[in-house]
Amino acid sequence: MSHWRLSDWTLAFLSVLTMLAAWEGFMVGNCPANHGCGGCFSQFYVAGTIIHRGEAERLYDQPYFRDLQQSMRDDPLRSLYPPTMGLLMAPLARLSYHQAMAVWYAIQVICILVTGVIFYRTSPLSRPWRINMLVALTGLVPLWIAVGVGQLSPMFLLLLAGGLALHKRRKCGWAGLLFSLLALKPQLAAGLVLWMLLRRDIRTLLGLAAGFAIQAMAVATLLGPGLWVDYLHAMPTISAVTRYYHYSPLVEASFVGMASNLFWAAGLAAWESMAMKITYAATASAATLMLCHVVWARRSWQPTHAAPGTENLEYACGVLFMMVLPPYFLLYDQTLMAVPLVMLWSSPAWRWGVALFATATALLANLPLALGFSLTGFVALATMLSLAVDLSKIRRTFQLTDPIVFRKGK
Repeated sequence: MSHWRLSDWTLAFLSVLTMLAAWEGFMVGNCPANHGCGGCFSQFYVAGTIIHRGEAERLYDQPYFRDLQQSMRDDPLRSLYPPTMGLLMAPLARLSYHQAMAVWYAIQVICILVTGVIFYRTSPLSRPWRINMLVALTGLVPLWIAVGVGQLSPMFLLLLAGGLALHKRRKCGWAGLLFSLLALKPQLAAGLVLWMLLRRDIRTLLGLAAGFAIQAMAVATLLGPGLWVDYLHAMPTISAVTRYYHYSPLVEASFVGMASNLFWAAGLAAWESMAMKITYAATASAATLMLCHVVWARRSWQPTHAAPGTENLEYACGVLFMMVLPPYFLLYDQTLMAVPLVMLWSSPAWRWGVALFATATALLANLPLALGFSLTGFVALATMLSLAVDLSKIRRTFQLTDPIVFRKGK
């Protein structure tokens, strides 16, 4: 896979996938109900507008929040994000909606470009294949959907890629501070915190705690501590969002949502809630067990004697866990898949990276419309299982050939 001719053919094929993904992102994002592209941005803009007006106490007044979006989209969105979202978006609320959206698109472009630089500089692949890697990542349909609807995913991807780059350099405290901004979407932060707890990564956890505390104090100081109380009171409504909507199989990416869609489509609405709970318990438990296996297998090595490449396998598994764990996860959230793909493509498990990539390209991304469910989550679980098995084999090999690298009692 190191010959230029092969890499050139691959580059041409990936470029075609990118054009198809960009077209699909535009078609999905340019929805009449959203009054054009960037429809999800209205949710962030209105949160900033409410804070800018000095009406912080109305941030979770759902009828008021939705009423402010009447001119922006036909189906106004609910207020779902923590108060920090409104605080961050307040400066953009000084601009008109379309001016703010233009700035938001510029921010998205910057996030994507900086993420690409991080991937390019940290990947061990040769230069031609690093270029192919970046073009392949631009061929992800979730990325273009996220851009088309004006979502946060490009920013989250930068935070995750940057945080893991710092973590690799053992700057765990700084990585934790950067990771803490994922609290803008608490379900992502929950998966990350659980992962770091399994690692017993105290420095990263301290960085996360410091970041969370800074955000909490900033909101309490600038907007009043009562806003956090309002957010907690709104949590039952926010957490039940999966019961309010049935997203298209094309967009739905969580196992819970897929179960809901399948039972609803089959006319089994009475069993829908139970199916969602059982599905979540089964998939979250399976993902947690596999992550535990990977993390504990990695911990069996002394830090200076770990098998080469195993760190990337754990990072890939950890981010896949963050994607499988949330009960509410849509197609644009799968933009985070770029991180495990980069990690897998530079490891012996690159074939799983190719399989995972294929499910998120224009080749297979539309298959859920026929099947009624997405394949990506299932491939992600299969990848986690394969990584757990592979690390067990590597561990046994190292234990037989050089048992001194293992701690006593392992």
